[in-house]
Formats: sequence, C-alpha cells, structure tokens
Amino acid sequence: MSTKDKIQQEADAASEKLHEASEAVRDQAQHAAEEARRAAETYADEGKKYAAGNLEDFATAVRRAGDELGDREQAIAARLVNEAADSLSYVARSIESTSVEDMMDQVNHFARRNPGAFVVGAVLAGVALGRFAKASGERAHYGYGGGHHHGGPSTGQGSSAGRQGAAGGRGGSAAPRVGPSNPTT
Repeated sequence: MSTKDKIQQEADAASEKLHEASEAVRDQAQHAAEEARRAAETYADEGKKYAAGNLEDFATAVRRAGDELGDREQAIAARLVNEAADSLSYVARSIESTSVEDMMDQVNHFARRNPGAFVVGAVLAGVALGRFAKASGERAHYGYGGGHHHGGPSTGQGSSAGRQGAAGGRGGSAAPRVGPSNPTT
C-alpha cells in the first residue's frame, strides 16, 4: 500500500468518524428539543388548568355577587352580573377543554383577522397581568391570604375578623395595630 493510499484511508476513516459524531450530536439535539417541547407542553397544560380553575373561581364569586344583588331586589343588575358569570364559566370550560396548540392557532387566526383588536387586547392583558402580579406580590409581602397579618395598608374598613391581629381572635392578647383603625402612632 502506497503512502497516498494510506493517507486516503486515514482521511476516509476521519471523515466517517466526523460523520458519526455529527449524527450523534444531531440525535442528541433532537432528543433535547423533544424533551424541551414536552416540558413546555406540560407546563402550558398546568398553566391552562390553573387559569381555568381561577377563572371558574372568579365566576363563582361573580355569581354570588349577582345572587346578592337579586336578594336586594336589583333584578336587572343581578341578571347582568349572572350573565357575566355564565360567560366566565364558559370561557373557563373552553380553556380547559381546548389544547394549547389549538389555542395558539385560534390566537394566530384572530391576530391575522383583527390586528388592531389583538394589539389592544394584548396591551390590556399585559396591564391586567401586571396589576395581578403587583397585587399578588403585595399580598405576599403584607401576609394577606393566610397566616398572620404583619401590617400593610389598613383603611379601618372591612370585617373585624380581618383586623384581629396576631392573636387571630382566639382570646389571646394582640399587639395594638398602628394605623387609621388604631391611631396610637
């Protein structure tokens, strides 16, 4: 075997190794992309279920408000509020029963048909999400939504259960609250 043949044989072997390595890298990249896609779908499905559940909870609260209006002989307002609650429930069921891929297709089609409305809706959704995130952060910061109340905005309004302080209304002595409801500043 000549030197030229040996060099050609080495070059062919190196080329084959390079091809095998590139195939392995491509397979690993495809596998990682598929895993990322599955993780994103799982995350989106969980978010979809969470959103649908929260929307249904909100619809229930709105429905209770409508029932209360009905009890106060506010029939027209009660009907409108209950219709809004029914619409919210419908949207929650639609979110829950529609795949994430179908939702994205519907959003894309709507955006193409109504670009102005889509932009306005996106801005309003962004503002609403920002307010929700800010309110959620304030609740966590001030200890709302469970546990002990650690201060925060107080207007002196609302039920006495929300102003019982650290004792939680169990007969213990609570530290005096400072603020409009107890002006001992």
